[in-house]
Amino acid sequence: MKQIAILLVLTALAGCFDDTTDIQQFMAEVKASTSAQIPPLPPVKAFEHLPYTSAELRSPFSLPVPQAYNQQPMHQPGCIQLDHQREKQPLEHYATDNLTMRGTLGHADELWALIEASDQSMHRVGLNDRLGLFHGKVIAVQPDSIEITEYIPDGSGCTVERNSKLQLLDASVDATETN
Repeated sequence: MKQIAILLVLTALAGCFDDTTDIQQFMAEVKASTSAQIPPLPPVKAFEHLPYTSAELRSPFSLPVPQAYNQQPMHQPGCIQLDHQREKQPLEHYATDNLTMRGTLGHADELWALIEASDQSMHRVGLNDRLGLFHGKVIAVQPDSIEITEYIPDGSGCTVERNSKLQLLDASVDATETN
């Protein structure tokens, strides 16, 4: 056992006395053939102070508030007059693009549409029910769509009547989107 330990120590000491002249010669050649060229630093640009001018704007870290259109009626002759004092129905708090028709209920004499709001609540809508942000009124209910008349403010104090449709969402398309 002692002999193996002595042999290992002698082997380790023999490795320390190797000739390293070839490595030193190679390092000298590399140092002589290369020159260290450090490019000059680019000039430092002067700091220009810009004043903060967006202090009066909405903070990007707060939730946006929906812009309400002017609901104060300006009584102009020849304009459609809307009843702003009536109590709003539940679907009048949603824009029509946030509503989805999911189906119908009823029979041939009376048909109701099933409408899903953006908060996943379901509502039954029939003729003369109100929906949308612009005093929308249901004027027809078909098995595949409902027709709505909305009164859009035109900016001059009057409203413009606009008809639109809310189509039934195709159940086969909806099933393929979720898979």
